[in-house]
Amino acid sequence: MNKKGFTLIELITTFALTATIVILLMNVIVIIKNVYSSSNAKTTLLINQANLSNALNSKINNNNLLSLNSCTDSSFCYEFKLINGETIKLIVTESKISFGNYVYKLDESASITNPEIITKTNIDVTDETLNNSFLIIKIPITSKKYSNDDFGINLIYQYNSNNITLEI
Repeated sequence: MNKKGFTLIELITTFALTATIVILLMNVIVIIKNVYSSSNAKTTLLINQANLSNALNSKINNNNLLSLNSCTDSSFCYEFKLINGETIKLIVTESKISFGNYVYKLDESASITNPEIITKTNIDVTDETLNNSFLIIKIPITSKKYSNDDFGINLIYQYNSNNITLEI
């Protein structure tokens, strides 16, 4: 007797193996999707950090800072006056940083805490033509998604306190 076809056990085994493979593939797809969305959010934070740092660096370093004064537009607001006559405001709120035309809006998972501008003068420099002071700009940005990472701005500029007026 020649039997053609599959037995019931062969069919059940085939469906069980197929279902197991499909479930494993779906788990892999879900993991890959989560990794992609997580890395996408982190990449966005890092790109915005780099763009803001670049905007600050290019304006202050290339145009030579003339003075820095606090302003009243916000709780953290400073006016950078450059030698070329341009005045640029740095305004920081809980969810937004603006510097001139550049505006960096944070997503809902990120926040800014305790931004500050610090100046330090090195009194060991006796030559009045040399840079003898530091301007430190710290804008800490944290994210709920990445609690161990700092996406903030930490910039240090060297300047000559004999040529620049800072009213901080």
